[in-house]
Amino acid sequence: MRRVLIILAVLALLSLGAIWLAQAPGELVVHWRGYEIRTSFVVGAGLVALIAGAGVYLWQFLHRIGRVPSSVFSLLERRRERKGYLALTKGLVAVAAGDAREARLRSSQAMRLLGEGPLSQLLLAQAAQLDGDAEAARAAFAAMLEAEDTKVIGHRGLFMQAQRTGEREAALYHARAALEAAPQTVWASDAVFQLQTLEGDWDGAAATLDKMVSSHVLDRMEARRRRAVVLTAKAQELVEETRGDASESAKEKRVEALSAVQEAASLEPAFAPAVSLAARLMADAGKGRKAARLVERSWAAAPHPSLFNAYMFIHRDMSAYDREREAQRLAGFNAAHKESHLARARAAIGARSWEAAREALQPFTEGGVPGEPSQQVCELMAEIEEGQFGNRGRARDWLSRALHAPRDPVWVSDGYVSETWLPVCPRTGRFDAFDWKVPEPLIVPVAGPAAPEPREAEEDEARAEAAPRPAVPAPERPVSPAETRREESDTLSPIIPDDPGPLEEEDGRAESPSAGGAKW
Repeated sequence: MRRVLIILAVLALLSLGAIWLAQAPGELVVHWRGYEIRTSFVVGAGLVALIAGAGVYLWQFLHRIGRVPSSVFSLLERRRERKGYLALTKGLVAVAAGDAREARLRSSQAMRLLGEGPLSQLLLAQAAQLDGDAEAARAAFAAMLEAEDTKVIGHRGLFMQAQRTGEREAALYHARAALEAAPQTVWASDAVFQLQTLEGDWDGAAATLDKMVSSHVLDRMEARRRRAVVLTAKAQELVEETRGDASESAKEKRVEALSAVQEAASLEPAFAPAVSLAARLMADAGKGRKAARLVERSWAAAPHPSLFNAYMFIHRDMSAYDREREAQRLAGFNAAHKESHLARARAAIGARSWEAAREALQPFTEGGVPGEPSQQVCELMAEIEEGQFGNRGRARDWLSRALHAPRDPVWVSDGYVSETWLPVCPRTGRFDAFDWKVPEPLIVPVAGPAAPEPREAEEDEARAEAAPRPAVPAPERPVSPAETRREESDTLSPIIPDDPGPLEEEDGRAESPSAGGAKW
């Protein structure tokens, strides 16, 4: 409504102006080249306005005619771009569908229509990868390094190519270059970190981890876990380097290892490899009480055999009975856990407190706990039977049960089983991949006999019918029961006893074959 009122007001004003001009007296006189043109002012003003409008229209017409060639070229260019982007779309769809031939065709069309743009080069590289042409893919990714917009893409492509061919140094170079070009790129930082851990460069991995945290590409909780693993691995390497070395440089390295693993234990108090190593190094440094408290806190959170071994290492100068008392104290921090029962049993066996060891294992030997007794329980029970009563028959019975008993937890990573913790999986190269769990049983599929084809079955039946039948033997005379008993008595073998009896002891009491004994 407001717009209508404005239009009516403008028309009214124009009408009033026209009426005023028509009623106003005056003439318009034009002298040009000896001619004199006279007319009223209104008519003259109308002619001037008409000539001006015609001039403007003529100028626009001529301007449009002059733009016709550029418009034609622009139209052709837009059609070319439209065809090029259509080829790109179809090429990417072909790459996703795994059609290497179509992807190659569309990439060549895109390169011809759009030139060597980022998308065209990317499609060319992906098509070459799909076709298995590693050289062409490497050349396409290398060409992307020349432009700033595609430099990161080129480094990523070359990084993946290097990983496929096992060129670890080249992969690390391209990952680092991509990280420098784009510090917040998640894949580049993670790739640099993984490659550094694979090479054992723990200081470099820790520095990369700090950059990832500062760039906000890694969660702080995940960063704490990774840093704890890196520091533990570094400490393990330093301890192995200085084993048996009493030089000053070795002592400095052991101090550095202690500092690193203490930080790891503070970051992850329930991480058994870090806590157990820290406790051993602290005990060597004369900090036994502090090491014991560290193990006790970790045991309360997550009991582990390595923690028990470290605890016994701390109290290695005590007698067997005192170590049993300390083991009872450690088990009390998490009394319901199975590892606490096993720790009590091992310490009791070491102190030759057989009834205490049997009592500790009793919940797992009576069948009240699902999946028990496990292999470790069976081995400890074999050691108890032999040590307490010298009953080797019962000990062999428990060891035979251990062969078929459920397995105990071990360090497992991607199907790889390790008795000790490792920072990197040797099979896959993954960082922090080991979990403390029961390994899954290996199931090997057994292929049955292939069912015969219908035609083959008919041919087999025809051959069976055509084959000559065997002659039927004549019936034998009946055999009397006395003759049967006499023949059986002639062919019976001597009876072999089930239990060969006790074996001869060479050096007094034989050592138990159990691997679960108390050895500290």
